[in-house]
Amino acid sequence: MNDPRTLGPWLRRFLAEHVVTERNLARNTQLSYRDTFKLLIRFFRAKTRKPAERLALDDLTPRRVLEFLAHLEEGRGCSVQTRNQRLTAVRAFARFVASRDPARLEWSAGIRSIALKKATPQPVGWLSKAEMEALIKVPDRGTQRGMTEHALLLFLFNSAARVSEATGLVKGDFQIGRRDGRHALVTIHGKGGKRRQCPLWPRTERALSGLLQDRADGDAVFLSRQRRPYTRHGVYRLVERCAAQVPELEGRKVTPHMIRHTSACVMLKSKIDLNTIRSWLGHESLDTTNVYAEIDLETKAKAMALCDASEEGPDRPWKEDKGLMAFLDSL
Repeated sequence: MNDPRTLGPWLRRFLAEHVVTERNLARNTQLSYRDTFKLLIRFFRAKTRKPAERLALDDLTPRRVLEFLAHLEEGRGCSVQTRNQRLTAVRAFARFVASRDPARLEWSAGIRSIALKKATPQPVGWLSKAEMEALIKVPDRGTQRGMTEHALLLFLFNSAARVSEATGLVKGDFQIGRRDGRHALVTIHGKGGKRRQCPLWPRTERALSGLLQDRADGDAVFLSRQRRPYTRHGVYRLVERCAAQVPELEGRKVTPHMIRHTSACVMLKSKIDLNTIRSWLGHESLDTTNVYAEIDLETKAKAMALCDASEEGPDRPWKEDKGLMAFLDSL
């Protein structure tokens, strides 16, 4: 390291060695950490009027970090969840520096003392099954582009995959046209490098079969009209464009993650137990999946009807319960 006071060399060690090699964090986490410091350096450059190469660790003060977090919320319109995510990356960096340089313990403690802000849980939005089916029917399957869009929407609904999981799929992740007569399967690469398998509906298998012809095992499955793999942004635009053509969804913000919520709610309404839904979605904890039990108002209404206590029966003093008294006398 050239100068232990300079920010740049510390960041290179943190992002290239610690995050990737020592911690082996998921690729999405690596990118999130990288993006955090790209935003942070741009902000500090403007504040200190220094080029990025001359920024020092001492420029990273708790006061400036708080200013950066306020900039994220007020200047960039980021949510509290995003603000906390960026702060987590900065605190991890401060912890890393202190672990390598004990002289920086006090500096690190100041950064790490910045508290996460309490975030109000966002309501979970989801579509009815009829609305979801209407969304899937929007693409024109008479064209190659429409076939791909239809297959992608159908796959998201079938698998409840996250956007990053769907865009990262290659042909080798699918088992289609199995000779043993069993369901087609897809292997989904989830958070933290974890894998899960998901069975595919026959109509999903048919839709994907046309896309996978003449593809090598390492080729991406979902290609845009430029014949490049779909990006996260591309999937968001596809869902928004198709939702705008469904009259029932007028005025509603529909996202790919809402399709994931829809899949979970449809499974819950079909009486599938929460632990199976947890496995299907790739949740590590059942607590995360329990949110779907909270939003299913129809199930709650049925439960209320079963235990309706609007009419009370006639009072019966306990001393009239001869069966109970006999039981007590026999003890």
